[in-house]
Amino acid sequence: MVKLLNDLLPQNDSPIFCRVSINNDEKWVHGIITYINMEKNIAEIFLSAKYFKSYFNEGSKIVVKSLDENIETLFSGSVSKKVISIRKQAITIQINKVLSYNNQRKYERFRVNYPCRIRYEENVSYIASISDISLGGGLIHSDDLFEEGKNIGIDMFVTPKITISFTGKVIRRIADKKGGYNYGVQLVDIDDANHNLLFELIEYLQTQKKHLAQEWKMFNRLKYSVYAISIFGIFLLIFIVFASKAI
Repeated sequence: MVKLLNDLLPQNDSPIFCRVSINNDEKWVHGIITYINMEKNIAEIFLSAKYFKSYFNEGSKIVVKSLDENIETLFSGSVSKKVISIRKQAITIQINKVLSYNNQRKYERFRVNYPCRIRYEENVSYIASISDISLGGGLIHSDDLFEEGKNIGIDMFVTPKITISFTGKVIRRIADKKGGYNYGVQLVDIDDANHNLLFELIEYLQTQKKHLAQEWKMFNRLKYSVYAISIFGIFLLIFIVFASKAI
């Protein structure tokens, strides 16, 4: 497990993306893992500055999910510190528990929170919600019981004006501790119009990740620029002092 988490550490300029949830909130936000130390059970995660004031508080319970190739790592803990300054823009997590498992999805998944309608039987529909989505399927939560292996019709309400409809196959069902069931659904049929809408949605979600990566790069450039200016200022001051003594 230690090796697995060490492998998550950035070895080059490529960011290691993760998803973060506070206090079991259904709202997940994107972050970038910048540091993990399993001996001290701590991790640091870079987050967009807009979340610091209202979303993250010291002591809050936190869950982090990170996908590296075919292994998905999940760790939980609490926020021990948050820092936003010219040197650092991150939260520090005290890790309590670590889990990892094989990722069975072919396509990249994105955390969402969209209401949806399930068409399970003729002229019968159920209200549910989709908590993550990809080009190959999604994760659905419902209070109603659906049989594994069955095909279901899904209408996903992205906005009041945009609905994406497709047929999915229930490949697994897991009882939720809070009530209801979580269903892993594989996309098996979608027409061209809805496929185009789904593709546009995935492109939009990918853009949100790119914006975070760009913010991370800009923050690092600014930090190193400040360091360089500070060092130049110190050398300039030393030069002025010695020059004045020489005169």
